[in-house]
Amino acid sequence: MGKILIVSDVHGDRAILVDILNHWRNQVDAIFYNGDSELAADDSVFDGVSTVIGNRDSDVNFVEARSTTVDGVTFFQTHGHLYNARDFIGWANLTDMDQAANEAQAQVVLFGHTHQAGTQVYDHKLFINPGSTTLPMGEYASFGGSYAVLSIEPQQLIVDFYNRQHQELPVLKAVVNRDQLK
Repeated sequence: MGKILIVSDVHGDRAILVDILNHWRNQVDAIFYNGDSELAADDSVFDGVSTVIGNRDSDVNFVEARSTTVDGVTFFQTHGHLYNARDFIGWANLTDMDQAANEAQAQVVLFGHTHQAGTQVYDHKLFINPGSTTLPMGEYASFGGSYAVLSIEPQQLIVDFYNRQHQELPVLKAVVNRDQLK
């Protein structure tokens, strides 16, 4: 089945984005970038990449949010700032993104903005924040930055996180049975 690369919040560090994309491009079926690149929407680094605008992006050619289906799984992708992702106690506020994901009939929600890597099943959807490669925050900030790879298997979704050196971060790994999702 498919593999999906998920990156967010490089905040102008084009070199790390290029490094991650070069490392994974031939190993994944789709690439999602969840905003705050501080690069132009037409930058060649985004060729073949699904992108959305972040609160630090000034190029209006980025879209605010999008739905995409890969390998039978529908994704709702946003940066999160337009859905109040930071108005939370804990990891993230998922309420507004959940409502938008319901409208998109998505099973997986991809976002950034909080710079906190993690996953959560909420309202029968898998929420994934890959964290920030450049300005990590929260419980796992000491890893020095992160991104995620989602493996779509027949019975489950597996989310693995990696640091800037492409080393797996097992403490963040999540395995979700597909029957938990809509």
